[in-house]
Amino acid sequence: MLNHKNPSPKIQTKKAESLLEKIGVKYFNYLSKRLERETEVHLKDIPSDKILQVVSNNITLNAIIIAFLVGALTTVPAVVFEMYFRNAFSTFDYYAWLSVITLILLIIEVGVLYWIGMRSTYTLAHLTGYDGRHEATLPPEYDIKKMMVRSALELDDPNIEYLGINPHKYISKKWLVVAALLYKAKIMLTGIVIKLLLRKVAARYGVRVSFVWVAIPVTAIWDAIVMYKVIKDARLRLFGYHLSKYITEEIFTDERMKSYSPHIREGAIRTVSTVMSFSGSYHPNNIILLIRLGQNFEIEEHKDYDDLDKLLEHIKDASTEEKHLLRTLAGITASFDGKINKSERESLIKIFGDTNSNYMDFTETLRDFLLNNRVHQSAKFCRDELTKKKN
Repeated sequence: MLNHKNPSPKIQTKKAESLLEKIGVKYFNYLSKRLERETEVHLKDIPSDKILQVVSNNITLNAIIIAFLVGALTTVPAVVFEMYFRNAFSTFDYYAWLSVITLILLIIEVGVLYWIGMRSTYTLAHLTGYDGRHEATLPPEYDIKKMMVRSALELDDPNIEYLGINPHKYISKKWLVVAALLYKAKIMLTGIVIKLLLRKVAARYGVRVSFVWVAIPVTAIWDAIVMYKVIKDARLRLFGYHLSKYITEEIFTDERMKSYSPHIREGAIRTVSTVMSFSGSYHPNNIILLIRLGQNFEIEEHKDYDDLDKLLEHIKDASTEEKHLLRTLAGITASFDGKINKSERESLIKIFGDTNSNYMDFTETLRDFLLNNRVHQSAKFCRDELTKKKN
């Protein structure tokens, strides 16, 4: 294992830990209190990809089914009240009672969904060898349990400052606010749109249907979709965590590090930082990869590492083998959050240059491996590319 000169990176968190996250961490610790391991977990200690796929898919399916039922069952009482008791109360009393019923059911729904998410993400973490300890070389914000809690509770990842890199560099602050508001209103908006569509269909064919009942399947389906996204993100975080650890410890060994010039070491940091900035996300997989590489390469100075033009200059001045290393790192970074947006793809095309199609295929293949629970195959895939000799 590498001996880092900077085991505690200088990182500033711009947002304090929320109360909900603190409660989630306490619950995660409660689930982990009987968990004891004598040795640190490495990729070789994790079950095979086939086992991961079977167990992960079962965990995901069970969580989706329960979320669907929870969404349906907690919507029925409000729908029944609205259908059969609308004329039994004055307008004020009716809406007052409906609001109380809806609020109580919403608290129950959200509470149960959070509980399902926490139990499912904990089971996934335990499956991949979670040992209950925090890795000393990473900041507390990127402890596995905190990453799993934020995934389960759908909380934003902390906005941090590391080496002056800003993943929101190319995103409008106004758009971030609008996106957050739309996300919070997703169920209401979905219900309204579906009701309007059904009304038009019914009117055209002369069908008389009580559209109040539409709220039940809409809520159930949406809860199932949200739970699927939660488990999918949790799996991606876990596999990315172990893969980045494997890359920085098993591939970038001390012996291999000695062969890299200061120029290429800086280029590696620029590659990860630049691609991450175009992704527009503080996804923990990329943050952790960046921090671990920064420790390996002993990078502390701020140098506009997320500047695309400077990265392209670095690649231009590199040897053929060094170009391959940097472009492969760009592909790994782009795949780590499970998606490639338009800006990210455009930046990758510039980074990959004439060999764009080959490296883009590598990037999309690695992303598919990670999304399909094939962490061991992902590791081999990265090793083969990062250690490949280019003439």
